[in-house]
Amino acid sequence: MGIAPNAPDATRIVALLTRQRDLYRHLRELSEKQRHTITGDRPELLLSILRDRQQLVNELARLNTEMGPLRRNWDAAYAALPEAERGQAAELLQEINGLLRVILRTDQEDGALLAARKQAVAAEIAGLAGGQQVNTAYARQAGTPVGPAADVSG
Repeated sequence: MGIAPNAPDATRIVALLTRQRDLYRHLRELSEKQRHTITGDRPELLLSILRDRQQLVNELARLNTEMGPLRRNWDAAYAALPEAERGQAAELLQEINGLLRVILRTDQEDGALLAARKQAVAAEIAGLAGGQQVNTAYARQAGTPVGPAADVSG
């Protein structure tokens, strides 16, 4: 959803910042959904959430390109805004920055959670393999024939 290039600067700036804020709000919602998916027992949903997040990131990138000329002359554009729009822009920027901080922190925490889960699963698998080796050794000691599929030790 683009903003008309001939729209008044103040209206255009507020509209672009509002769109950016809305995209970050949606990204934060998906970030929360991602957290619940990671901490719950539904990891298969994670890929769907990550796809949705990627779409939002792509939209943010397009919006970022659209906002490029404004950012290059931000101080002048911001100073030229009427007081009401300057206040709106300041509030939007503050909210955008807060949302971005929350999203980045949550993503770092989620990365740590996923790494911990990966280690736990690896330890569990190693424990299962160790248990199978013990069972195989016990079976051999008891004189029970052990087939090649049951011998995971080598």
